[in-house]
Amino acid sequence: MKLTLHAHHAIGPIVCLLLTPWRLPAAAVHVRLIDTETARVTPAMVCISGSDNQVRLPPDGRVLTKPSTTREFYSGVEFDPDPDWIGPVRKMQGIGDNNDRSYVYERLPSIPYWKEPVMYQTSGDFTIQLPAGEWRIAVDRGLEYIPVVQAFKVTDETSLMLAIDLKRWINLPQKGWWSGDVHVHHPTLHDRHRQFLLSYARACDLHLVNVLEMGHHQGTEFKQEGFGEKFRVHDGDYWLVSGQEEPRSTFGHIIGLNTTGLVRDVDTYDFYDLAFKKIHQQRGALVGFAHFSWNGCDLPRGFPWYVTTGELDFIELLQFSKINTIDYYDYLNLGFKLTAAAGSDTPWGSTIGEVRTYVHTGPTLDVNAWFENLQKGHTFVSNGPVLEFTVDNELPGTELSRNAGDRVFIKARVLSHPMIGIPKTLTLVGNEGVLKEIANPKQASSITFELERKIDQSQWLVLSTVCNNNALAHTTPVYVKVGGRPTWCPDRGPAVIRKQLDAIARISNEFTPAENDRARGIQRRLARAQDFYRGLLAQMRDYSHSEK
Repeated sequence: MKLTLHAHHAIGPIVCLLLTPWRLPAAAVHVRLIDTETARVTPAMVCISGSDNQVRLPPDGRVLTKPSTTREFYSGVEFDPDPDWIGPVRKMQGIGDNNDRSYVYERLPSIPYWKEPVMYQTSGDFTIQLPAGEWRIAVDRGLEYIPVVQAFKVTDETSLMLAIDLKRWINLPQKGWWSGDVHVHHPTLHDRHRQFLLSYARACDLHLVNVLEMGHHQGTEFKQEGFGEKFRVHDGDYWLVSGQEEPRSTFGHIIGLNTTGLVRDVDTYDFYDLAFKKIHQQRGALVGFAHFSWNGCDLPRGFPWYVTTGELDFIELLQFSKINTIDYYDYLNLGFKLTAAAGSDTPWGSTIGEVRTYVHTGPTLDVNAWFENLQKGHTFVSNGPVLEFTVDNELPGTELSRNAGDRVFIKARVLSHPMIGIPKTLTLVGNEGVLKEIANPKQASSITFELERKIDQSQWLVLSTVCNNNALAHTTPVYVKVGGRPTWCPDRGPAVIRKQLDAIARISNEFTPAENDRARGIQRRLARAQDFYRGLLAQMRDYSHSEK
């Protein structure tokens, strides 16, 4: 007998237990995941669990004993075209130990709306052997699809067909926004490595995967087949592009995107500005600062120094379910233009695309345009909700030139879905702090406001939201310049500058006396950063005096 089941309902979270396989008679459950837009089978991320709180894995229905580890990604996962093959089983809940998922999450779920203990990629058309009993399947295909939680029952001598419809709640490519992850680690040396990553991208509906070779003083890991356009690979609108996380030291971790070659020099490893320049000499390449979201890798140890070089194109504002607006707003208040990006840091992040950088390129995905517009700041980051934000109809990242007394028209909107997260607030922030915040007492799926704002001095403006499950989204600023003056904040800036000078002084003390070339080189760079901040402080004071 065959039974097709369509009923959907939610059940409480499943806890993964470390148990041995059972020996009961099993029935074949055929699962078919259908994208309702195309009416075709689609890869997706899945977790199947029983009423006994055990997680089962295709194709044989074995009990999960432990999730995958980072080591599998170091050596490289090889794709298997067998439709019953599944990808690594990724831990999504609980305290991580950096072998299964990053400790940085603490107890936060890797994806705010995903309540299952794990997820793994599937072909979308697979079979699993299960004994008689009550079961449930959870399916996810990224932030733009409605996640599904569906109960089903297996009885003796039953062959069961589960046909599950995956529906979009929003289509961001149609609106010109294309998702990317700026921070993924996996080798691409073999065709099966690349096929794994492309199938993974399809399962997560993640359009641009930046695959980074990761360096350190002794060598590199997650080696890439090559760099540049010749080595880009794609499956339709799903792309792999090689880059680097290098240099990496106690001064912080640097990302090079869209590079044409690996930039690496052990002799000058701690002179990060040299690496920045070499990356930027490669046409279309970008420089970013990793782990900004959680003050990781000794932030602000190196960042106060690097940001003064003017070579940082973006920062990882969202990662590991955390966002760092405190430091972000501080640096915006010093007049720096820093694009908001998001990277999963898989395999320390649970899964690719759990946080996303959305870049506006128009109705078609042009990979070169994606990087160009990332550099321009036409971005927002999210692990759930969607933001729409314009100032005088211009996108985030745009610099507007206005006269004192002019008015700008701001449009702000957050959209989500109840299964993704209900927005709690929609917040507009600028140099002066919170400019407008709208709550959502009726638990609507969207919040909208429009605002006309008088502009008397240069400023930056950003939009953000937080949902009831802590799902987050944040834009890059729109920068409004009055009389050509920088967008720094003369009122708040001096206190921020003092913090940067204190941080630089602490590093300087570590390298005093400067007894070798490395120490002397670092001291010279710190001195240049100190001069920058002192000059900026003088400009702010002169401006404040002229306004009195």
